[in-house]
Amino acid sequence: MGAVGYTAHGHAHRYEDVEPACPLRAFTRREFQIVADLADVMFPEGNALGITGREARVPEYVDHMVAGLERDKATEMKAMFLLFEHGTLAFGLRTRRFTDLPPREKEKYLRRWERSRVYSRRMLAAGVKTLLGLAYFAHPAVRERMGVHRACGSAGDALPREEWS
Repeated sequence: MGAVGYTAHGHAHRYEDVEPACPLRAFTRREFQIVADLADVMFPEGNALGITGREARVPEYVDHMVAGLERDKATEMKAMFLLFEHGTLAFGLRTRRFTDLPPREKEKYLRRWERSRVYSRRMLAAGVKTLLGLAYFAHPAVRERMGVHRACGSAGDALPREEWS
């Protein structure tokens, strides 16, 4: 019984107070923190482009994207992040949430999802990586560092986006 209490406590304490660059539209602070930590695992400090996931405002971008979804789809998307957060208990046999793991352990945990024998876990990891990759590579500073120049687009495409302010 003591182990259950310890494990539950490890998954129940408060999330650190993160400060988004703009008002959140769909995410709670907890969901925002999960996406921010995932973004920094995928695009860590010292990566080849020199811009972390948080610096590229990946969690803000994803929040705005989720806000534009139909309610049932937004709920499914948010559930995906929560499953990843608390999957440490079910799949990793850890007493801490994903966001509480040290950076190296977060990376290992993501790799375990990518290499799982369970198809749905692999697809969840692929979906998370695809979504965060879209957000990261859409950021103007990332595109500039990659040497990407827009060949076509509308005048609206050139307007500044709130999540990148």
